[in-house]
Amino acid sequence: MRSRAACAPLLALCLVSLTACGIDDTGPARAGVPASGLRRTQGRPPATVHVYFSSPLGLERVSRLDNRPNTLQAAMNQLVAGPDRAERTRGLVSLIPPGAPAPTAVTPQPSTADVHLPRGWTANRTALHQLVCTAADASATTHGTKPQDTRVRLYRPEGGEPAMEVCPSP
Repeated sequence: MRSRAACAPLLALCLVSLTACGIDDTGPARAGVPASGLRRTQGRPPATVHVYFSSPLGLERVSRLDNRPNTLQAAMNQLVAGPDRAERTRGLVSLIPPGAPAPTAVTPQPSTADVHLPRGWTANRTALHQLVCTAADASATTHGTKPQDTRVRLYRPEGGEPAMEVCPSP
C-alpha cells in the first residue's frame, strides 16, 4: 500500500511533463510561396540524350545531359566521348575507335536517321550497334516514335548506297 502512495506523485509529475511542452496554440500561419524546384539558368535547358555502351551483358543504355539543340548530333558526340569513370566502373566500354571524330547525323523525317561516318572511321559490328542504337534512340526521342521503329542509314565516306540498319534489341 505504501508503494502505491509513493508512486502517485511520481505518476502525476510524469503526466504533467508530457502535457506541458511549452508550445502555445497559435493556429496556422502564412509561410510564403510553395517550393518550386530548381531555378532555370539562362539559355536552353539541358536535354537528356541516350548513348549505348557495351557491357558483358550486351548493349546498355546510358542517360546524359547535353545543352546542344540537336539531340541526335549531341548523342553522337556523347557516344564518341566514351563512358565516364562511373560508367567504366560499372563495366561499360565503348568499341568506337578511340580518338575517332563524331559522325555527322541528322533526322530528315520521323523514323529515319542519317548518319555520315567520317573518313578513316572503321569499327567492328558491336561498335556499329552502339552507333545505330544511339542514333535510333535520339531520332525517336526527337519525333516521339519508338527506337525499334527507326531506320538508320549509314553513309560511308567512300560513297555508294547507304547501309540500312535497325537497333538490335539491347
